[in-house]
Amino acid sequence: MRIYQSTIEAAKELARELKEMGIQYQSTTVQDKFVGDDPNFITLELTGYSYCINQWDDLDDLIDHMELNRGWVYAECDDRLGFGITNKNPGYAWKKNKEFWQQFLRDGFFSYSYPERWQAQIPYIVQELKLRPNTRQAVLSFYESTKDMMNWGGRDRVPCSLTYHFLLRDGKLNLIYTQRSCDYTLFYGSDVFLTIQLLEYVAKQVGVKCGSFFHQIGSLHCFKGQVKDMF
Repeated sequence: MRIYQSTIEAAKELARELKEMGIQYQSTTVQDKFVGDDPNFITLELTGYSYCINQWDDLDDLIDHMELNRGWVYAECDDRLGFGITNKNPGYAWKKNKEFWQQFLRDGFFSYSYPERWQAQIPYIVQELKLRPNTRQAVLSFYESTKDMMNWGGRDRVPCSLTYHFLLRDGKLNLIYTQRSCDYTLFYGSDVFLTIQLLEYVAKQVGVKCGSFFHQIGSLHCFKGQVKDMF
């Protein structure tokens, strides 16, 4: 497993390896849209990719490095970890990037939202880590199979995040973040930023320091229409 000392070092290496070793194919669906005949969605992919980041002093700089919408990223963090929020779906952050996100609204709601799935489980994660620090069971399960599989094939959006596994070892809280799919260009940066924010939040609630961030990705990919210089 590759181990990095900063988020930007990791981001640069992932891009290099994706370009040099990625396999090309034509995606059939992306989000909730059929793209099987669209050459813009010729895909470059690495499968079963995993790595670790031990330090993230440059986490805020990752937003600019990945050219993310800073206003949306911070608002999304507030939505996910703002336990006073009552409008958990669709939340409020999407309005900071309305041009992109409103296409996924169905009757005013998203097929899923992070606030409603994160916030229902985080208190139990914190409690378990406090009661049983050596536990292997502190897993926040994001993918709801009986619900999400009904949206396969482009019927609606399906979560890319699967699980967040918290392990408290040697007085430090580690997080293993598992994704089925990660769009490097559009979402990699925000996925890393927001998940590390989750790790920091839980560590603070438990009263311990952060350890390492492990990231396991089933499909790390990018599309030709977004980054032609990668192909």
